[in-house]
Amino acid sequence: MCRFGRAVFLLILLSCASLYTTQPRYRRFRQTPRLKPAVPSQPTPARHPMDAYRGRLSWPVTGTVISGFGLQVDPKYGTKVKNSGIDISCAKGSPVRAVWEGTVSYADVFMGQGLMLILEHGGGYYSVYSRLSEFRVRAGEKVKTGAVLGLSGELLHFELRIGGKAVDPLEWLEKR
Repeated sequence: MCRFGRAVFLLILLSCASLYTTQPRYRRFRQTPRLKPAVPSQPTPARHPMDAYRGRLSWPVTGTVISGFGLQVDPKYGTKVKNSGIDISCAKGSPVRAVWEGTVSYADVFMGQGLMLILEHGGGYYSVYSRLSEFRVRAGEKVKTGAVLGLSGELLHFELRIGGKAVDPLEWLEKR
C-alpha cells in the first residue's frame, strides 16, 4: 500500500474510532432509552353478514350426504382421503342453488372436479359447487341467495371457504 493510501486508511480508521469513544457525552447519549415506535392497534375484523346464518344456510341441492368433511377412509381400499367439502348424492339434473348472494368468480371445467363454479360472497367467503352437469350462470354474474346456478350431476361436491381455508359445510347448513 502506498504512503498516501495508508494515510487515507488511518484517517478513516481514526474517524470511525471516534464513534466508539468513552467520553461522557457519548455514554449519556447511549444510555438514553430509545422510544419504540407506536404499534398501531389492529382493527377488529368486521363480521361477515353470513356469520349470523351459521347453521341456517339453505342446502345447495336436495339429496343425501354420502361423504363428509375432513379425513375420510375409503370403505373399499382403506385409504385415507381428505375431503375439503361434502359430497351430496342427488338426482341428476337437480337444480343447484346459491347458499348466499355473491358474484360468480369462476365457472368452467376444473381438472378432477368436472364443471365447477365458485361464488364469491365478499370478505374472503366463498362457496364452491362442483360436478355440475350444466351451468345456468356465467363468470362475473351477480346472483341472489337461492338463485339456480346450474344443474347437478349424480352428486354435488360442495365446499365453503373462509380466508382460503376450507370449513365444514355441515356446520353452516341448516340441520335436516
